[in-house]
Amino acid sequence: MGKRLNKITIALLSSFLIPIPFLFHWYEYHQHVVGKEASFLAVGFVLVIVLAGIAATQVNMVVTLLLNGLNLIFSLILASMFLPLDPYWFTVVGRNGAVVWIWIVYVLGQLLVKGIITIAQYRQS
Repeated sequence: MGKRLNKITIALLSSFLIPIPFLFHWYEYHQHVVGKEASFLAVGFVLVIVLAGIAATQVNMVVTLLLNGLNLIFSLILASMFLPLDPYWFTVVGRNGAVVWIWIVYVLGQLLVKGIITIAQYRQS
């Protein structure tokens, strides 16, 4: 890992294990079921992407992708347990496809934030 891991870094890295793709769909679907709009969804998702991108700067790319792969597996397991196969809600790609799609957006967002921060740090030195 090269860099010394302190408590803050460990806390940030453990955030990779929070199943964000599952939580995204769980919140969205359950707001739909009760007839409310998921107003916090977009802002919360962008905020989590930025925080995860900041955490990703603390480790190399392989560790980042490995932790995100575990996140995807955990999200798919939770989705199969807690999200119904609702053909009206998950119409185009299905429940699992929707989770994978949000995971892809999540990972690409993290990598974008990580890249921006890395370039900014490189230019300062």
